Amino acid sequence: MNTSVVVTGEAPETDSEEEGGNNLVNAMTKSVQGAVITGEDSESDTEIEVSVASATSALNHEELLDSNNIKYNSLFHQKLREHNEQLNNSVDNICQSTVNEANKHLNVIEQQLLRSQMTMQNAVASLKTLSINSLSIKSKLHSLLSSNFLANVVVQKE
Repeated sequence: MNTSVVVTGEAPETDSEEEGGNNLVNAMTKSVQGAVITGEDSESDTEIEVSVASATSALNHEELLDSNNIKYNSLFHQKLREHNEQLNNSVDNICQSTVNEANKHLNVIEQQLLRSQMTMQNAVASLKTLSINSLSIKSKLHSLLSSNFLANVVVQKE
């Protein structure tokens, strides 16, 4: 039986790179047949070993699940699987509804914060205008108080 593993990406630069990790990779891939591993070629042998080992363990895990379904096919196990699925769906629904509610609350809070920001920006603009107007009034009042608006009256005594 031909075991083929297709790895797309960069080819090895020298023959020594290809020979060094070949035995280990071949030993690990005997149970993996026709697996395609996409992506860039690994830079080190340990990355190759890890990716092949994870692919092998994933295939072995699927085989275990298939064998478990056949091994435990009693009414009790069927009901257990159904209830586990219902429980899983319920937990997913609760988590999803919690996240959705939190998202709604965050959106409401964000809208309130945006309104508050607009109000604060308007208040800052109003305060700047008020400051400019008060400085103008102050300078006009100062000029009025410092000027001689009553002519000097000289009273002669005769």
